[in-house]
Amino acid sequence: MATRRRNLFLYLALACFIGIIAIFIGDGYLGVYDALYITAGEREETIEPDFWQREDWVWSTGVNQGERVFFRYEVDNRQFSRYSGNVEVSVWRMQERVLNLASQPIAIAPFDKGQVEWIIDTTELKPGDILSEQSYQFSVIITREAIERKVILHVNPLTLPKPPVRVS
Repeated sequence: MATRRRNLFLYLALACFIGIIAIFIGDGYLGVYDALYITAGEREETIEPDFWQREDWVWSTGVNQGERVFFRYEVDNRQFSRYSGNVEVSVWRMQERVLNLASQPIAIAPFDKGQVEWIIDTTELKPGDILSEQSYQFSVIITREAIERKVILHVNPLTLPKPPVRVS
């Protein structure tokens, strides 16, 4: 009788341990996650879902004037239910909205992915008060429900400015 009770406690402890491990795995995996892929020139950058877990983080990247920048925003639904929402993308300079790039509803089946793609041409967004030798920046803001993602694009000049010549 004592060995039977000891084995019962062993099995109960083992079941609790396996249950706790299953909770940690389920909690870390289940949910709705998003990733952003940015391609400028020959360079591709990936902003993984764990980067956005930190509060108020902003991604920053650089491109050259005249380049086109390709974006792909991927939403990964790791839930047992369908996910639906609206993705809005806009370009801002200072505190002013310059351009609305996308406003698209997405509906994602359980354990599936959805994506929104767009292209930014830096020549179209060049401010009128900026010379071709000057760099400038703008922000790409992605909004999905109550979640906001921000990417700052630094646009570098095609040629470096020449140093001033000293005349003696």
